[in-house]
Amino acid sequence: MYAISADHTLGSDPAELIPDPDAKFVRLLAAHAFEAVEGLRSITQLGAALSVGAARQLAVQRNALRERNFINHDTRVCVASPGRMRLCRLLPSVAEAAVVLHTERKAHVVALRLEWVRGRWRASEVHIL
Repeated sequence: MYAISADHTLGSDPAELIPDPDAKFVRLLAAHAFEAVEGLRSITQLGAALSVGAARQLAVQRNALRERNFINHDTRVCVASPGRMRLCRLLPSVAEAAVVLHTERKAHVVALRLEWVRGRWRASEVHIL
């Protein structure tokens, strides 16, 4: 049996106060992060949607891709369109999402960790697989 304390009131749960991240926002953020790694977009254009750590992660991924493309003499540019998305709330103020991005050559997955900061969702980690 579960006991409910007397001070518990309907709507006082923090999870009820924080909305789920908007699916359109998450898909666009994943696509824009992919474009930033591909060099089609500046990482600074993602601005307030990324934490400083996430921006650094994207910069590292961008540099690794540039080096690999230089070594392989690959000058192709990939443009991605977002596909399916999965979202999981870990805590009231933390969510993780995975978005499938489709390119001409293959599909990629962007894994995001989102945190509720100052009244909006922001990516604290971004990994492009």
